[in-house]
Amino acid sequence: MASQEFEVPPPGKFALMFLLVFGVIMPLIVLSTVKVTAHDSKVMLRTAPLALIFPFVVGGIGWSIFRRKIRLVDKSLLTGIFGWRRVPMSELDLGNAAIVDLNRHPELHPTFKLAGTSMPGYRSGWFRLRDKRTAYLILTEWDRVLVVPRLDGKVFLLSPLRPEALLEAMRRAAG
Repeated sequence: MASQEFEVPPPGKFALMFLLVFGVIMPLIVLSTVKVTAHDSKVMLRTAPLALIFPFVVGGIGWSIFRRKIRLVDKSLLTGIFGWRRVPMSELDLGNAAIVDLNRHPELHPTFKLAGTSMPGYRSGWFRLRDKRTAYLILTEWDRVLVVPRLDGKVFLLSPLRPEALLEAMRRAAG
Protein backbone atom coordinates (compact mmCIF):
# COMPACT_ATOMS: atom_id res chain seq x y z
CA MET A 1 0.00 0.00 0.00
CA ALA A 2 1.27 3.46 -0.81
CA SER A 3 1.83 6.01 1.88
CA GLN A 4 -0.99 8.48 2.47
CA GLU A 5 -0.75 11.78 4.33
CA PHE A 6 -3.65 13.64 5.89
CA GLU A 7 -3.29 17.31 6.75
CA VAL A 8 -4.27 18.68 10.14
CA PRO A 9 -5.73 22.22 10.25
CA PRO A 10 -3.35 24.89 11.54
CA PRO A 11 -3.58 25.76 15.22
CA GLY A 12 -5.39 28.85 16.42
CA LYS A 13 -3.82 32.28 16.71
CA PHE A 14 -3.18 31.79 20.42
CA ALA A 15 -0.67 29.01 19.72
CA LEU A 16 1.27 31.31 17.39
CA MET A 17 1.13 34.15 19.91
CA PHE A 18 2.43 31.75 22.57
CA LEU A 19 5.46 31.04 20.43
CA LEU A 20 6.16 34.74 19.96
CA VAL A 21 5.65 35.67 23.62
CA PHE A 22 7.67 32.84 25.14
CA GLY A 23 10.31 32.62 22.44
CA VAL A 24 11.13 36.32 21.99
CA ILE A 25 9.40 38.59 24.47
CA MET A 26 9.96 36.49 27.60
CA PRO A 27 13.76 36.33 27.23
CA LEU A 28 13.82 40.10 26.65
CA ILE A 29 11.78 40.66 29.83
CA VAL A 30 14.07 38.41 31.86
CA LEU A 31 17.24 40.03 30.56
CA SER A 32 15.97 43.60 30.97
CA THR A 33 14.72 42.86 34.51
CA VAL A 34 18.09 41.43 35.49
CA LYS A 35 19.89 44.35 33.86
CA VAL A 36 17.83 46.88 35.83
CA THR A 37 17.85 45.09 39.18
CA ALA A 38 21.26 43.39 39.26
CA HIS A 39 24.03 45.28 40.98
CA ASP A 40 26.68 42.84 39.85
CA SER A 41 27.65 42.17 36.22
CA LYS A 42 28.29 38.50 37.07
CA VAL A 43 24.55 38.06 37.71
CA MET A 44 23.84 39.22 34.16
CA LEU A 45 26.40 36.78 32.76
CA ARG A 46 24.85 33.89 34.73
CA THR A 47 21.29 34.82 33.74
CA ALA A 48 21.84 35.29 30.00
CA PRO A 49 22.21 31.55 29.23
CA LEU A 50 19.08 30.83 31.26
CA ALA A 51 17.09 33.38 29.25
CA LEU A 52 18.36 31.84 26.00
CA ILE A 53 16.75 28.51 26.91
CA PHE A 54 13.31 29.97 26.10
CA PRO A 55 13.90 30.26 22.33
CA PHE A 56 15.20 26.69 22.12
CA VAL A 57 12.26 25.20 24.01
CA VAL A 58 9.77 27.26 22.02
CA GLY A 59 11.58 26.34 18.81
CA GLY A 60 11.00 22.65 19.56
CA ILE A 61 7.34 23.27 20.30
CA GLY A 62 6.99 25.37 17.15
CA TRP A 63 8.66 22.68 15.08
CA SER A 64 6.15 20.12 16.37
CA ILE A 65 3.20 22.43 15.69
CA PHE A 66 4.17 22.94 12.06
CA ARG A 67 4.99 19.26 11.50
CA ARG A 68 1.47 18.02 12.06
CA LYS A 69 0.44 15.27 9.68
CA ILE A 70 -1.29 11.95 10.01
CA ARG A 71 0.12 9.14 7.89
CA LEU A 72 -1.01 5.71 6.81
CA VAL A 73 1.77 3.38 5.62
CA ASP A 74 1.67 -0.37 5.01
CA LYS A 75 -1.55 -1.07 6.94
CA SER A 76 -0.31 1.04 9.86
CA LEU A 77 -1.16 4.40 11.34
CA LEU A 78 1.95 6.49 11.95
CA THR A 79 1.64 8.78 14.92
CA GLY A 80 4.00 11.10 16.64
CA ILE A 81 5.53 14.50 16.29
CA PHE A 82 9.11 14.06 17.48
CA GLY A 83 9.35 10.38 16.58
CA TRP A 84 7.02 8.31 14.46
CA ARG A 85 5.38 5.31 16.09
CA ARG A 86 3.75 2.61 13.96
CA VAL A 87 0.36 1.28 15.08
CA PRO A 88 -0.92 -1.64 12.97
CA MET A 89 -4.55 -1.40 11.84
CA SER A 90 -5.10 -4.78 13.52
CA GLU A 91 -4.70 -3.00 16.91
CA LEU A 92 -7.49 -0.52 16.12
CA ASP A 93 -11.22 -0.99 16.63
CA LEU A 94 -12.29 0.67 13.37
CA GLY A 95 -15.85 -0.64 13.74
CA ASN A 96 -16.35 1.70 16.70
CA ALA A 97 -14.47 4.65 15.21
CA ALA A 98 -16.57 7.79 14.85
CA ILE A 99 -16.39 11.45 13.97
CA VAL A 100 -17.64 13.50 16.90
CA ASP A 101 -17.96 17.04 18.18
CA LEU A 102 -15.93 17.12 21.40
CA ASN A 103 -18.08 19.99 22.67
CA ARG A 104 -20.96 17.48 22.87
CA HIS A 105 -18.85 14.68 24.38
CA PRO A 106 -17.30 15.97 27.63
CA GLU A 107 -16.16 12.46 28.55
CA LEU A 108 -13.62 12.71 25.71
CA HIS A 109 -12.10 16.00 26.91
CA PRO A 110 -8.39 15.78 27.68
CA THR A 111 -7.85 16.54 31.37
CA PHE A 112 -4.22 15.68 32.16
CA LYS A 113 -1.20 15.83 29.88
CA LEU A 114 1.06 12.80 30.22
CA ALA A 115 3.56 13.78 27.50
CA GLY A 116 3.14 16.32 24.75
CA THR A 117 2.07 19.88 24.06
CA SER A 118 -1.03 21.57 25.39
CA MET A 119 -2.19 25.11 24.70
CA PRO A 120 -5.49 26.60 23.57
CA GLY A 121 -5.95 25.74 19.92
CA TYR A 122 -3.37 22.95 19.86
CA ARG A 123 -2.87 19.69 21.73
CA SER A 124 -0.70 16.78 20.74
CA GLY A 125 0.76 13.83 22.58
CA TRP A 126 -0.48 11.50 25.30
CA PHE A 127 -3.29 12.69 27.59
CA ARG A 128 -5.68 11.27 30.17
CA LEU A 129 -9.31 11.81 29.16
CA ARG A 130 -12.15 12.72 31.49
CA ASP A 131 -13.44 9.13 31.19
CA LYS A 132 -10.03 7.95 32.56
CA ARG A 133 -8.79 6.42 29.29
CA THR A 134 -5.36 7.23 27.89
CA ALA A 135 -5.46 8.91 24.50
CA TYR A 136 -3.04 10.06 21.85
CA LEU A 137 -4.18 13.42 20.47
CA ILE A 138 -3.46 15.61 17.50
CA LEU A 139 -6.14 18.26 18.00
CA THR A 140 -6.42 21.70 16.49
CA GLU A 141 -10.21 21.70 16.16
CA TRP A 142 -12.86 20.20 18.44
CA ASP A 143 -15.92 20.18 16.19
CA ARG A 144 -14.94 17.31 13.84
CA VAL A 145 -12.67 14.86 15.65
CA LEU A 146 -11.99 11.32 14.54
CA VAL A 147 -12.14 9.04 17.61
CA VAL A 148 -10.46 5.68 17.00
CA PRO A 149 -10.49 3.20 19.89
CA ARG A 150 -7.65 0.73 20.24
CA LEU A 151 -8.18 -2.87 21.29
CA ASP A 152 -6.04 -2.30 24.42
CA GLY A 153 -8.47 0.37 25.74
CA LYS A 154 -6.52 3.42 24.64
CA VAL A 155 -7.91 5.79 22.03
CA PHE A 156 -6.78 8.17 19.28
CA LEU A 157 -8.38 11.61 18.94
CA LEU A 158 -7.36 13.17 15.62
CA SER A 159 -8.55 16.32 13.89
CA PRO A 160 -7.58 16.00 10.23
CA LEU A 161 -8.95 18.42 7.64
CA ARG A 162 -11.00 15.56 6.18
CA PRO A 163 -11.83 13.07 8.96
CA GLU A 164 -14.18 11.03 6.73
CA ALA A 165 -11.39 10.48 4.20
CA LEU A 166 -8.96 9.37 6.91
CA LEU A 167 -11.48 6.93 8.43
CA GLU A 168 -12.31 5.49 5.01
CA ALA A 169 -8.60 5.10 4.17
CA MET A 170 -8.01 3.37 7.53
CA ARG A 171 -10.87 0.95 6.88
CA ARG A 172 -9.54 0.20 3.37
CA ALA A 173 -6.04 -0.38 4.78
CA ALA A 174 -7.38 -2.74 7.45
CA GLY A 175 -9.58 -4.66 5.01
